[in-house]
Amino acid sequence: MTAGSVVAGAVIGAVMTPLVYLLAALLLTGPDRVPRSPLALTALLAACMATGVAITTSASIMAATPPTVRGTITGVAYALFAVGVLAAAVVDVVERRIPNRITYPLILTGVLGLPWLAQPVTGWALLAPVLGAIGSGVIGLLNALLADQGLGDVKLAVAVGAWMAHLGLLAWVTGVLAGQLLMIIAVANTQIRRRRSGLPPDYTPLGPSLAGGAVLAVAVAGFQF
Repeated sequence: MTAGSVVAGAVIGAVMTPLVYLLAALLLTGPDRVPRSPLALTALLAACMATGVAITTSASIMAATPPTVRGTITGVAYALFAVGVLAAAVVDVVERRIPNRITYPLILTGVLGLPWLAQPVTGWALLAPVLGAIGSGVIGLLNALLADQGLGDVKLAVAVGAWMAHLGLLAWVTGVLAGQLLMIIAVANTQIRRRRSGLPPDYTPLGPSLAGGAVLAVAVAGFQF
């Protein structure tokens, strides 16, 4: 990681922040709105900037040296992926649902589009996103049956699995493990706080945990090279 990549990532994150906010606002269907408090906006900016830094430090999705059109397109694709995943996380926090208008396009693009951006395009490059999506989907279904995860979370996990598998096995494993750990922490924190307040158990929005796992996986992908 260089100072230049950190600065570039911070700038990308700052540009992504209003896009995430606007997309999340458009996807909300109820009377609630995306919070505009200084704390909420600061948290969103921090998440976007961390994502931007992760993208720029990941050698697999940055433009190659010398720059290539395919490398640049891949970098833009992952930036848009990050916007979609973070917007889904915001909607999940506000309305406790993850929009299909985000998950389905991400799944289709990850499985059918990403493989053709690989350098070179091999049989494994074509197969990896499919296997990643299936593996993450199976884990998500197990979570849905045994823990506090809904079908929207499962579909977002499938999308994240496809996009992370394109970056390699280590990135996919990191995304799964980090996402699972963050989900455990989130659920435990929610239940402990509600129990202390004398309230019954409630659903925990897990979109932020899946998004956090994806960001960490993208960052880890950069250190493989």
